[in-house]
Amino acid sequence: MAMTWGLCRAWPNYYRSRLLRLASDCGISRPGFILSFDCDTDHDSAVVEKLHFRLRRLGLHPIYAVPAEVLRSALPAYKALAEDGAEFLNHGFRRHAARTENGTAISTFFYDPTRPEEWEQDIRRGHHAVVEALGQVPRGFRTPHFGSFEAGATLDRLWRFLAGMGYLYSSSTRPLFAAKHGPAFRRHGVTEIPVSGCLDQPAQILDSWGLLSNGAGGSSRLIAQLDAYRAIMQAGAPVLLNIYLDPADVAEKEQVIAALGRMAPYETEGGFNRLAIPAAGHTIS
Repeated sequence: MAMTWGLCRAWPNYYRSRLLRLASDCGISRPGFILSFDCDTDHDSAVVEKLHFRLRRLGLHPIYAVPAEVLRSALPAYKALAEDGAEFLNHGFRRHAARTENGTAISTFFYDPTRPEEWEQDIRRGHHAVVEALGQVPRGFRTPHFGSFEAGATLDRLWRFLAGMGYLYSSSTRPLFAAKHGPAFRRHGVTEIPVSGCLDQPAQILDSWGLLSNGAGGSSRLIAQLDAYRAIMQAGAPVLLNIYLDPADVAEKEQVIAALGRMAPYETEGGFNRLAIPAAGHTIS
């Protein structure tokens, strides 16, 4: 993986061409866009319902990853989303992030330093909480702070565990996994769908945490990257763009919302649940 990733980082055009080739190899025949929101704090919960229905009016169907403790603290808002047909991922049970008084996002709980039995229990509790609160059985999972939880043996155990719980997919890996294995690949019966990277800097995840919260370019860069992917899609190339944002980061950014709306024609129908990949993509060892 190190050699492939080194080439992608040194030559972004190589990253782009490799994404297109691997998408075609795993059976993706048309452009696809998946938009999800990580609602890790109460700041996200406060704006998520209004944001959701704005995006729905633009033709989008956002997917939500909400830690169960956050979900329970703002249950009416998330119930309204579920009643509108929104898909929810299991994002674990415990809160794992917070915002300071000045709005800075901070991380508070990670899986990687805990014993496997502990994070497995957090996944179980998160699963049952979504079922109990929303009446929806989650079929997908996203690891909290997934970039810190990518050791080979760790991911192998995660995918085995999710398969044992009946999960169909995970979106818990960074762009380098897509550059190596493709935009969707299969492990132990679970389809992993990595998040996407910026086309001009593959190591940078195309998300609001990196581009907005941490100041790696701001709104203009986020919009430029969305438009760059959209140009590929307009040409009919079989690229899959999988991004996640934090509601509190974008709820008041009109230009970002407009740019997301421009992606609506390419949204993958059914989100993660119905991602049309024959044989669920590659199997890796």
